Amino acid sequence: MKKFLAILMAVMMVLLAVGCGGDKDPADPAAPNTDLKLNVGTGGSTGTYYAYTNVVGTTLNAATGYSFNVLSTGGSVANINGIEDGDYNMAIVQNDTMIKAYNNLDPKNFPTPITSFSVMGEVYSEVVQIVVAGSLKDTVKTIADLKGLRVSVGDAGSGTEANSIAILEAYGIDTTKDITMQNLSVGNSADAMKDGKLDAFFFTSGAPTTAITELATAMDVYLLSISDDVSSAFIEANKIGGYEVFSKMNITHDQYAFIPEDAPVTTIGVTATFIVSNDLSEESVYNMTKALWEGKDEIALGHAVGTSMDVKNAVITIGNIPVHPGAAKYYTEVGVM
Repeated sequence: MKKFLAILMAVMMVLLAVGCGGDKDPADPAAPNTDLKLNVGTGGSTGTYYAYTNVVGTTLNAATGYSFNVLSTGGSVANINGIEDGDYNMAIVQNDTMIKAYNNLDPKNFPTPITSFSVMGEVYSEVVQIVVAGSLKDTVKTIADLKGLRVSVGDAGSGTEANSIAILEAYGIDTTKDITMQNLSVGNSADAMKDGKLDAFFFTSGAPTTAITELATAMDVYLLSISDDVSSAFIEANKIGGYEVFSKMNITHDQYAFIPEDAPVTTIGVTATFIVSNDLSEESVYNMTKALWEGKDEIALGHAVGTSMDVKNAVITIGNIPVHPGAAKYYTEVGVM
């Protein structure tokens, strides 16, 4: 009887350990928990965040055994608030938005400081893309010419919206009365433009963006440049804690075939960054970070923006946001930190 009870107790303890989860496989205390399931916040389903992170999730799953549930969301602001609320364990966000959230510099979107996340790594550059219907080529040559038109500035509360409004205002456009402003995702913006219901839209993302590439196969479109003086002023005005989180960038023919080879579009950009909940263990995030960078060639085959991934740039424009201990362990090993 005593032997039976001892066996029963042992079985119950194993079942309890499995049910509770954690970072270890009960059968092998040294092994990571391959039952780990993570919800990952991205952006609209036709945007770069979503497509790229799906590729990343597949690569990380193969290397770690962890499950990555990649979710379509409203973008950076929604993702950071989602981590705070416990809805997401991981997310991809703009570096400027995360710095504002952490330091309570955007009380409209983040009424209180959000410090429940840390950095896993910066992965690629995001550029401000201003798409205009080709039928307007003769009349809309600069951003100032958008006055009086139907313009989408991105999802409400997104990093795209914040960038768009600031750039339009720099060109003297009051978004409350000088344009018919709409808050549409990149996919809905492309659909509205195809249907003749939208003249232009903004989207801050890695290039190429699937929705824009597909739109260009259906109709004539082009991108507007941001002038050097506006770019310089925007970069200076949007320093956060002394850090320049924006920089001048080009969008080229290699990214969109409709851009002439000898006339790249001049714009500004930020960095797309993976953040994780502070609740994730050091071991789990170490494994994820290692898999991310050691799998970058595979990721690049799955999505074009993966070609710009460089571990040397993983933590260079994150302001005062802490790097997760697991990620820091990996970056120390490879000489980045």
